[in-house]
Amino acid sequence: MADKHISVLEFLFGGGLIETLIVIILFLIGLAVCYFFVVRVLKLNKENKVDPYLIKNINDMLSEARVDAAIDFCRRDDSPEARCIEKGLSRVGRPISEISNAMETQAQVEVHYAEKYVNYLASFSGIAPILGSIGSVIAFASIFSGMSHTSIDSQQVMSAAFYKALSPALVGLIVGFLAYIFNNYLVAKIDYMVMKIQYHTNEFLDVINKPA
Repeated sequence: MADKHISVLEFLFGGGLIETLIVIILFLIGLAVCYFFVVRVLKLNKENKVDPYLIKNINDMLSEARVDAAIDFCRRDDSPEARCIEKGLSRVGRPISEISNAMETQAQVEVHYAEKYVNYLASFSGIAPILGSIGSVIAFASIFSGMSHTSIDSQQVMSAAFYKALSPALVGLIVGFLAYIFNNYLVAKIDYMVMKIQYHTNEFLDVINKPA
């Protein structure tokens, strides 16, 4: 007797209506996870490019009292640390504490923009496995409910139903795992950006606070 193999599509979408809807929702969540990840990676890769001569160029301009030129230079650089330093340059001549607070506030803004969509990935990493488990529990409950009306001759059909009932949980785990990995990867990139901002702003404070 030939064995009956269940295709991938039948495994994923061969369950009941509720389970199929949950699998579709999980696939949509998976697409959203991939989209958010790609968008953030491209943005953070751009933001994390470092100009090794940023502080040196600013120092040279300030030594010539060219504050406006230094501000224009930061605007052209358009990196998170340059935008923070620009805030400090716009307050040159005021107390160091005021300059530091202005740069710290801008740094918080930069981190807020960098974290856009990342909280969604953190949420999806927890929601997807739970949603998948709910779908499988509903599928198993439906199977057990129908077993009392099933004859012994149709046990092969029931075993196939058990097999397909696992699809929501499997898809949920895969989507949740990807969201978890992507989230941690982006958090590491954001931490690097924060470190980069702190380093350059501290170097800038040293430049404007050095003895004449």
